[in-house]
Amino acid sequence: MNNIKTKLQEVYIPFLIVSIGTILFYNIFRWTLDIKLGILPLKENLLNFWIPFTLPWIPILIWLRRRIRILNVRGKRDNGYFGYQFAMAAAMAVPIIISQNYIEKGSFDLNEISSISKVKELKNEKYFKINSFNIDHNSSLPYLTARTSGRNNDNLNFYLYLACPFEETSSIWYGVEYKKNLSNRINEQRKNSEYRTFLNKSEREFKTYNFQDVEYFERLGYSDDRDGFIEAIKERNPNLNEKEQIILVPKNDVFEERLGNSFFWIFGSFGIGALVLLVMVVIPKIDEKELNDFKKNKPLKEDDLKDMLGFLNPMGKNKATAILLLLNIIAFLIMTFDGLNIVSPTPKELLEIGGNRRIEVMNGEYWRLFSSMFIHGGILHLFMNLIGLGLGSSLLENILGSVKLIITYIVCGILASLASIYWHENTVSVGASGAIFGLYGLILAFTVFKIYPNYMRGMTWMLLGLYAGLSLLFGFLGGIDNAAHFGGLISGFVIGGILILTNKEQLKKNAS
Repeated sequence: MNNIKTKLQEVYIPFLIVSIGTILFYNIFRWTLDIKLGILPLKENLLNFWIPFTLPWIPILIWLRRRIRILNVRGKRDNGYFGYQFAMAAAMAVPIIISQNYIEKGSFDLNEISSISKVKELKNEKYFKINSFNIDHNSSLPYLTARTSGRNNDNLNFYLYLACPFEETSSIWYGVEYKKNLSNRINEQRKNSEYRTFLNKSEREFKTYNFQDVEYFERLGYSDDRDGFIEAIKERNPNLNEKEQIILVPKNDVFEERLGNSFFWIFGSFGIGALVLLVMVVIPKIDEKELNDFKKNKPLKEDDLKDMLGFLNPMGKNKATAILLLLNIIAFLIMTFDGLNIVSPTPKELLEIGGNRRIEVMNGEYWRLFSSMFIHGGILHLFMNLIGLGLGSSLLENILGSVKLIITYIVCGILASLASIYWHENTVSVGASGAIFGLYGLILAFTVFKIYPNYMRGMTWMLLGLYAGLSLLFGFLGGIDNAAHFGGLISGFVIGGILILTNKEQLKKNAS
């Protein structure tokens, strides 16, 4: 009985306090800065999903991670403890995500207005019932784009945005959207056929579209859909003020039912998560040694989080590795705060922020050869490249030194970018993989010419096969810029060969 009381006091009750505090903090933060004041410059997908998905890990790692260790979890220690952390994160994230739907929709009333011009007077409102309006059907402005989604970009999504002007106003638009999802693994001929079919079908449907079939309108907030309609408007009006444009999309559901059961499920999902955690905390025995160490405030002997943060320390042992990792992470955060889709930005968006393409480079924008190395096409793309970069650079930094490693990374990245625009005429190329393949080209050279000691060469061959080999193989299946990969790999191998010819003994000494 004392053991259960200890587990409740030291693990479960702190979890409840931290969970409730985190949920309340984010909802108050979101409601105040975004809903009430409108000063949070982040897209809705970030506010509704990605921040709620990642936020719980901060209090877990700070306050709860050490407490979980007093539980004697069976199996591999780290895997067992991570399971508890993941369950805690899910128990917090799910109600936060559900509550965003409630806050976003429940904070606004339905405003019944006599004419469309009244919308401008209600700047802080979201929902409108307009008694009378007319649409200039023939002046609609289209914008077509595509995004990938799913694990490994398995899905291809076409979007057609049609911005239709309301009569008697110049900055309020009726938004009509068509979309189609298909597999991204089909061949290019099939994709082109599906694209044409989607476009023709959408055009036919739009010709008979009933603009008056609407219960109420929703003003679009800062989102990918709003960006799509703005792009449609900018095709005809390139100098317009984007912030002044109001996009209204039609809704056909009953306004009073828009929230569904979300309020109930905020508490229901948290209750389910809390119950699961209660069972998980009560079942295992207490690790008496860990409990005593915790009460004496002793740090963990094996702390993966501390090791990871140390790996990202630009003043630590692996300076160059940390600098390169941080530069890629910072560039991605800048992309995110600039409004790019965190999962699948479009080629146009990537090009605007610094992506690499032949015509722009040939017209004098040579900086794209460098900037594209630090831009990524989504969080999964970034994550995979960070793993490859961390593994590759850590095998080279002690041999080359920090300065030479960074120079090699940049040179190989630029050469990979050149290979990409040489091979592809109209492809927007981004990502660190060309530069990373340059590092693996060096590893290949150091392995082939036996710079690494015997006990390491088996590991380097395995790493080359798993990362470089599989990446090149997937590149042949489509969706990956293998020209940049091969350009980086070959340039890295050549640079490695030159270094071996000029300074082989010193390299072998460093490697050992």
